[in-house]
Amino acid sequence: MARLREKHLPHRVTIQEFEGDGAEDDIWGDERTDRPAYVEQKTRLVVDRRSTSPTFGQEITSTTFVVLLLKDDCQPRTRVTVWPGKPRQRRSEVIDSAYFEYRGTPSHVELYLE
Repeated sequence: MARLREKHLPHRVTIQEFEGDGAEDDIWGDERTDRPAYVEQKTRLVVDRRSTSPTFGQEITSTTFVVLLLKDDCQPRTRVTVWPGKPRQRRSEVIDSAYFEYRGTPSHVELYLE
């Protein structure tokens, strides 16, 4: 089976999973830093999959596209920091994600960020 490997992903991101709603605020997990990724600043329309978002189910603009390894799979509402330590650094929520695991092709996760 073809696999996407770390050496194919030239960028690094930080991932912080959404764990739920608390009494006073949202609950976030520990940050996973220095995760291999491929990041593109690319605008496209995607369907908002964040269940607590006021735009849930609507097409909204995603400004960043990220490819990750399967082990870094993320759900909507996860916070992702792209370009850490650089002038373009920013943290966004995942609007939608797609999981691709196929025989014979590079398996990966695609994220669409705010």
